[in-house]
Amino acid sequence: MAEKKRVQLETVLAYGATALILLSILSIFATLLAALFQAETIPPLIVQLPLIGLPVGFIMIMALLVISVLKRRKENRN
Repeated sequence: MAEKKRVQLETVLAYGATALILLSILSIFATLLAALFQAETIPPLIVQLPLIGLPVGFIMIMALLVISVLKRRKENRN
């Protein structure tokens, strides 16, 4: 049961981090394109998403790394 929850947590962290980082990169490109085409206004959410999304995605990847290291360490003991 605990192993299944761990696998689900790893899956959520992996897909969540990937989606968040991809969305942040797309937001950066959208901001650059809006500036290139001299848009009147750029929605604040698009501008500020990378400021929050990239660090949170990095933290999620680090958590995934820690979980996988602990899992391998446990497997090597047995």
